[in-house]
Amino acid sequence: MKRIVLLALILSLAVLFGCSSAEVKAVRSMPINHVNLGQVKDGEYMGDFAYGGFAYEVAVTVASHQIKDIKILKNRTTKHAKMAESVVKSILDQQKNDVDAISSATTTSKALLKAVESALEKGL
Repeated sequence: MKRIVLLALILSLAVLFGCSSAEVKAVRSMPINHVNLGQVKDGEYMGDFAYGGFAYEVAVTVASHQIKDIKILKNRTTKHAKMAESVVKSILDQQKNDVDAISSATTTSKALLKAVESALEKGL
């Protein structure tokens, strides 16, 4: 009986302080919408995306219709979150915001990609 109570408590805390598996599944499967850089004005744009009670934040610098820099202002500190930061290199190398997510860090990669998308849309 004590094990059942303990398990119920652990599951309740996980749902309360984390995100549900449905939310994780939704983030992993959400599309990243392409932003046409040819239409983005020069400037630095802030973007964010929130899920699981955490907001990911980026600053994207655009000049001459190219992404010149992406700063990650707010990210989790887990191993997978740090792995996901390499999505920035892919964006800069490919000069598009809708690149593939990082394997083994899909959810955080998608959150960062959505934050970049959000930033670029402000420059339209």
